Amino acid sequence: MIDSLHLQTYMKSIYRPKNYTGFSYFFSLTKRLSLVLLLLLISRSGFYIYNHYLFQTTAWEDMLMIYRGGIRFDLSALFYLNGIYLVLALLPFPFVFSGIYQKFLKIIFVIFNAAGFFFQLFDFIFFRIRLRRIDFTFFREFAGDTNLENIFLEGLQEYVMFFLIWLGIVFILWFLYGRVFYPLRPAFTFRYFTNRAVVLCLALLIAVAAIRGGTDRTTRPITLGNATAYVSRPMEAAIVLNTPFCIIRTLGKSGVEKLSFFKDQRELSRIYSPIHRKDSVYSSSGEEFRKKNVVIFILESFSKEYIGYLNDGEIQTYTPFLDSLMSESLTCVGAYANGRKSVDAIPSVLGSIPSLEHSFALTPYALNRVEGLGNALKRAGYHTSFFHGAPEGSMGLDGMSRHFGFDNYYGKGSFGENSLFDGYWGIWDEPFLQFFARTLNTFPEPFATAVFTLSSHHPFVIPQEYEGVFPKGTLPIHQCIGYADHALKRFFETAKDCPWYNNTLFVLVADHGIFSLIHPQYQTDIESMAIPVVYHDPLGVMAEKGRIYDQYTQQIDIMPTVLDMLDHPYSFFAFGRSILDTLTTPFVVNYPSGWNILRDEKEKEPSNELFLKAFRQQYNNRLVEDRLTVED
Repeated sequence: MIDSLHLQTYMKSIYRPKNYTGFSYFFSLTKRLSLVLLLLLISRSGFYIYNHYLFQTTAWEDMLMIYRGGIRFDLSALFYLNGIYLVLALLPFPFVFSGIYQKFLKIIFVIFNAAGFFFQLFDFIFFRIRLRRIDFTFFREFAGDTNLENIFLEGLQEYVMFFLIWLGIVFILWFLYGRVFYPLRPAFTFRYFTNRAVVLCLALLIAVAAIRGGTDRTTRPITLGNATAYVSRPMEAAIVLNTPFCIIRTLGKSGVEKLSFFKDQRELSRIYSPIHRKDSVYSSSGEEFRKKNVVIFILESFSKEYIGYLNDGEIQTYTPFLDSLMSESLTCVGAYANGRKSVDAIPSVLGSIPSLEHSFALTPYALNRVEGLGNALKRAGYHTSFFHGAPEGSMGLDGMSRHFGFDNYYGKGSFGENSLFDGYWGIWDEPFLQFFARTLNTFPEPFATAVFTLSSHHPFVIPQEYEGVFPKGTLPIHQCIGYADHALKRFFETAKDCPWYNNTLFVLVADHGIFSLIHPQYQTDIESMAIPVVYHDPLGVMAEKGRIYDQYTQQIDIMPTVLDMLDHPYSFFAFGRSILDTLTTPFVVNYPSGWNILRDEKEKEPSNELFLKAFRQQYNNRLVEDRLTVED
């Protein structure tokens, strides 16, 4: 007869619950990470398909190399997103298998990865604006805006499909996560602790190798620049990369390193120098300093393709007034932006400091001592101001403009009438530019001022009373450009009756270009940065009426050109050149998706490659060393 004690022991041996805390647990973790990796791979394909028009020259055979590189960046992003989760899941203690702790791990897993895929999907759309993956500077750019909730809700309505796809990914992450309850909790023994600690160390080694991008001891953690090794065209690097990697990898990083192409500083300065001496060629006439007023318009999204005058009438114009003004101005037909975003325009236009690999305004170097057009003119007694119809603090424009010498800031609060708020960004352009004109009447002369328009910004709405008035074209932005052009016309109609008008130099420039959805000539890295630059003098003295400037120029040329037109008597710092300077070769330097220089090579002058190296060294090293003033 079988003893009851032996029977119980026998039955337990037969029906012992399966131990899910051993190998199967590690297998579950692997499956979860593999799921994230698969979703990253699928989203890369979706990104390429959705933005295929931007990569029309990318051959299918090139995609093999692109996907090969993409796996490297996906593995890095995988462990960046799940590093905390992995460590918490592999802690060598029995409480890891409690129900509460496992539910906590599931929430951590879903939240971190859901956040990563939110920005991955968001970049499907935003990439079309910047032509670069979102990085951490995105958050700095919009940190001061107070209307983000309205803009976000508008975006959800316009791109609801992407939001639904994201919700589907969140559901997949949650549903396929697997078991969170483990029937047996292991005993805490030395052997258990040792085995689990070894597994944790191995997992960390794998994570470090993936994040670094390789196991070779000389391998440094891969950066965004490593993606170019897998492409033949710089913009294709966006397919190789993924947005979570770009955001995390640029967290707290400036991305500017000192360069040493030239050891001899005299040779460097001979090839290129941003110091403009008062006894140099930059005095246009040798006359006394003309203390004329300066009014600068920074026009939101006024890409060259929207302006008929700059396209010889071959493309429909949405700017009839600006076209007419150009015919009475000095108009630059070969002008380019020095950055991709609105926040890049202020340093470029008002400070002659370009945004190249990173937005200058969003780096720690934005706090450097700078010259700036406002500071240069204040030395001669100018009153300075800056206007933008958004709430004060939007995009940091108030502090940024003040840094370049434009002391008095006028925003939505200064305007005072909230009924004319567009509901998204700020006051409609037409009433705000009328406020701008009226306020200029109160300033002592000479004054220097700048205004940044906003109505031609996404989500591309215009006042209800103007619906159907302007050509709608084929894109939502077209009628907004028409409205902004109308607002500009109304400003000049008002300004012409003001006593300061004939004593003023007007400058009109776009904040950035746009990659065209329609016209092939503006579907390249370079030409998508083409913009208008116009110098208008009502009397035609400082800027000749009807003159076409067909050589290369850029936003950073505006400050030295304005100072040259005024016969400014003091030395100043600027990375650009005056368009009135006939002794140096015009050039454009920007970073659309890789380093680019436009410059006509000439005999007895440095090659373009040598010039670009000199420019980069002056730019990088002066940023790092805080030498952005003429005294340095």
